[in-house]
Amino acid sequence: MPSPDEEAKERSEQLQRLIRSACADAGGWIPFSDYMNMALYQPGLGYYSGGLQKFGERGDFITAPEVSPFFGQCLANQIAEVFQNFRSDADDSVSLLEFGAGSGILAVDILLALEKLGELPQRYMILELSAELKQRQQDKICDRAPHLLERVVWLDQLPDDMSNVVVVANEVLDAMPVTVFDITGTGIDTLMIGFEHDQLVSRYLPADAEIEDMVAQIQ
Repeated sequence: MPSPDEEAKERSEQLQRLIRSACADAGGWIPFSDYMNMALYQPGLGYYSGGLQKFGERGDFITAPEVSPFFGQCLANQIAEVFQNFRSDADDSVSLLEFGAGSGILAVDILLALEKLGELPQRYMILELSAELKQRQQDKICDRAPHLLERVVWLDQLPDDMSNVVVVANEVLDAMPVTVFDITGTGIDTLMIGFEHDQLVSRYLPADAEIEDMVAQIQ
């Protein structure tokens, strides 16, 4: 891999200082989920919120929607069938929720394909935590499907009503901060992040009651 440029190095150092400060404020260690959230979404510094190109040939990776509209069109065919089933079982109000819409190209492809099929949803909801990506998504939809922009709604949390909603999540689980735990012979440990000898380190430490309860629910 090429070495990061000076700007990238400076952003990394700023982010590390913030993580170090968070560890100090928490008594030395923060949960891995907090660390992952900062690394990805810290305003102005996180991977998805720092303004750098992520998708496409000039970015770090390419997903299926960036290569061809066929992926979105295939999804739209299946979504249309689900919408039809919703309408036969309930009322005519159907919606679509996309988790982390990236550049917005998948939303464009799905909306245009559903329009051709006569199965447009009342709302196309996008759950997006990155303000920078939200702006890119708005720009993409305005450029490729401006007449459908009024159907698109951006959210920062799940809607209260999930009735008649189709959920789309393309390559998004790796971008969701998670709790990491290990069930041992003596109990449950959870992955924590801290600094030792001026270095960022990870260590499994005994989990708190909240994580123990979550693991119990999974079990």
